[in-house]
Amino acid sequence: MSLFDFFRKRKPTNEEYEEDAWDKIQNERDSLNMHDPAVRESYVRNCLEQMKESSNELDRISGEYALVTGYLTDMEEIEALKGDKKTSMERIAKHLHDLKNERDSFNINPDAMTNVEYERMEKMADDAPDGIKKLKEEESYRDKVKNDLKRLDKERKAYKIRKHEVSASIENYRGVATITMVAAAVLVVILFLLQVLLKFDVTVGYYIAVAVTAVSLTVIYVKYTDFISEKKRVENTINELILLENKVKIRYVNNRNLLDYLYSKFDVSSAEELDKLYSRFLKEKDDRRRLERNEAIYSDEKTKLLTILRTIDIRDPEVWMHHTDALYDKKEMVEIRHDLIGRRQKLRKQMEYNEQIALEASDEIKAIINEYPQYADELMELVNTYE
Repeated sequence: MSLFDFFRKRKPTNEEYEEDAWDKIQNERDSLNMHDPAVRESYVRNCLEQMKESSNELDRISGEYALVTGYLTDMEEIEALKGDKKTSMERIAKHLHDLKNERDSFNINPDAMTNVEYERMEKMADDAPDGIKKLKEEESYRDKVKNDLKRLDKERKAYKIRKHEVSASIENYRGVATITMVAAAVLVVILFLLQVLLKFDVTVGYYIAVAVTAVSLTVIYVKYTDFISEKKRVENTINELILLENKVKIRYVNNRNLLDYLYSKFDVSSAEELDKLYSRFLKEKDDRRRLERNEAIYSDEKTKLLTILRTIDIRDPEVWMHHTDALYDKKEMVEIRHDLIGRRQKLRKQMEYNEQIALEASDEIKAIINEYPQYADELMELVNTYE
């Protein structure tokens, strides 16, 4: 649109819009000294800037207005379809809409794997089932070995405590034997003194002392030897437990090393984690295959629909790929039409507003030229700089 098209008288419009004070541009020069060159030039330049701004805005709005009008025209062409072509269009559009919804459901899956996770799992997918089985077996074996180690450790500690108790009992019986022998010796000395000094007959005392001492030492000896035998048995059992514990420890270390290798190989920390990861992979693999099929069918159906739409020579068939539901659902089509009409009305209002601003600024410049003809050449030269 040429800037000076606005010098033509604007056609009146039948529609009136209420505008508040901020929408109105006021060009007032009553208090200005238009004989002052600087004031005069500044004022006229301001009017020309308004015209230029409005012209630029009208160019932009006109393009958008034509686009919206074109869409409304396309809608009329689409709704005018009849017969098999219309039936095919609606069927394909419905299918495309369903395919898109299905594809969107894949994209919003919160459990979906990232490409890095999927590719990593894909590389070890063949080994994963055996790996899960092996890891479960080894983890179960690890738990059994750990339980065995705990049990052996408890038994070894219990036997060490018993060994300490038996050793203490042996020492105690040694002490009792020593005390018994000392007591027997003291008793013999006392009996001897009674016999020599007091002339007592202590024969029976000797017999009793000897008998008691013999019986006591015999009991002490039997107990002592029993504790000695038990101590040897306890020591042998402790040694056997240590040897068995060492064997179990070797199994535990080998099991741990194997588990560490398997965890490193599959980059997991447990069989359960690998099992879950593999299950997610299988589901993801199935979803991706379905998505690939979906995209292939979607592309084929899209081509068919575009072919139909191009036969009716609409403005932009690709746009309707984003509104396939409107091609088979009249309510959706009505909603889109209502939205487009509303947008066009707003654009028309903007166009009328800018036309009015440009016209008022143009009229103002013409009024200045009429009122101050002595500056007409100067002002027209200024106007020409904005063409």
